[in-house]
Amino acid sequence: MNILKHSLFFYLLFYIAFSSCSKSSTNVDTDEEEEIIEISSFYFSQEQNPFLQEDLTLTVKDNIYTTDLSKLHAKPLIPTFKTNAVKVLVNNVAQESGVTSRDFSQPVKYSFIGAKGGKRDVTIRVTWTNFEIPQFNIAIENNQEVTDKEKYLKATFRIDGKTFYSSFDAPTEIRGRGNSTWGLPKKPYRLRLNTKASILGLPEARNWVLLANYLDPSLMCNAVAMRIGRDLKVPFTNDIIPVDLTINGTYRGSYVLTQHLEVAENRINITKAGYLFELDTYYDEEYKFRSSNYNLPMMIKSPELDNQTQVTPIKADFEELEKLIFANDFPNNGYRDKLDIDVFAKYLLVYILTGNEELNHPKSTYMHKIPNGKFSFGPIWDFDWAYGYEANRVHFSNPTREFFWSENNLGSKYFRRLLSDPEVKKAFKNHWQNYKSTQFGSLLQFVDEYAALIKDSKARDEQVWKKGKNFESEVSRLKSYLDARRGYIDNMVSNY
Repeated sequence: MNILKHSLFFYLLFYIAFSSCSKSSTNVDTDEEEEIIEISSFYFSQEQNPFLQEDLTLTVKDNIYTTDLSKLHAKPLIPTFKTNAVKVLVNNVAQESGVTSRDFSQPVKYSFIGAKGGKRDVTIRVTWTNFEIPQFNIAIENNQEVTDKEKYLKATFRIDGKTFYSSFDAPTEIRGRGNSTWGLPKKPYRLRLNTKASILGLPEARNWVLLANYLDPSLMCNAVAMRIGRDLKVPFTNDIIPVDLTINGTYRGSYVLTQHLEVAENRINITKAGYLFELDTYYDEEYKFRSSNYNLPMMIKSPELDNQTQVTPIKADFEELEKLIFANDFPNNGYRDKLDIDVFAKYLLVYILTGNEELNHPKSTYMHKIPNGKFSFGPIWDFDWAYGYEANRVHFSNPTREFFWSENNLGSKYFRRLLSDPEVKKAFKNHWQNYKSTQFGSLLQFVDEYAALIKDSKARDEQVWKKGKNFESEVSRLKSYLDARRGYIDNMVSNY
């Protein structure tokens, strides 16, 4: 009996000791399996979101990341994040840093998953702030009026940034600008500051442009086109910011501020040795040439030249490409080594979606080349005559009109030839299908939001210029036109 008691006693001791060790061991394993999911940064980069003026880092508290953006910006954004998580999900869909776009009109929950199955949920919340049109005030010396496109007048330039932008005050010079638009009642202007400066958050520069948009009943045609260009990442696409303009104390209307097309680090960054051409039948620059095979009117905007002999090597360089495009063995003759056809496909998509038929002439068509690089198209420019206007002088009409309506125009021949390349067709179709599925809906939303932003400014503009158009009706017609162009392009690419 004593032996039995001792046996039971030792058995209990052994059981307690074993249980204790097991619990201790279990606690150690649990601690080792606890996984800390780190998110060292979460931000929106300017490189991946070109409409931003700089990288936008979000503030974090209690796993909620927040930031403010003006309603003028695009709501689909591409976030960049750094983490030790092995995968990142939104609604069980994988997200790639710097690649995957999300719509941030509402808060978005991201799940960061670790290698051992640990999980950390965070919420990204963007507050979309109201936007009030900045007020531009220009006082010209001796109360002079701008009467031509050559002579600069000295002036003082003051900006009331209103609710979103910083105010600004600086001496400037002002003159007229534009070709056909200069002959219209509401004049476009060029500003030249005494020194480089950032205006409304845009990268600093001396030269700026105020577009009047007189022909455009919505005052939105250029803004929508530039939005598409930025969505597609067409090189050097401009910003568009609506402003109210007063000159010498008199309100001149609702304008937009945009960048002047110039070669500079903050603008068209192709270096001083790069080429910037404008293809335009006005053919009114000092240094220019007609190409040998397509007779294209090539005006040399950059580099700055001193004499006509300097045109010869630039012309020869361009014609090496043009000769291959014109040749019988096109397109399988190496021309793609000299022209960026992917950029061309995106560039062409902007023009066809907006019905900008200026390529047919051609007019206001830009090409560029970085030294030792390929020729490329861009920046996009001048959408006053787009959206059906060229057909019968009525915007948002004729949405199914054939884009290349001429067999004989210089631009039509050249661009039809490029589009006959199966690889160009493939790139065009791929970019369109991706844009249609991921960004077209946001484009129509942008139209509504931009219209809401400029509604009061447009009403003030109408009091001055009395165009007699109903703004809400024109906005609706703009959206209908874009939707009809969607069908047009779908049909266009059906056999690509």
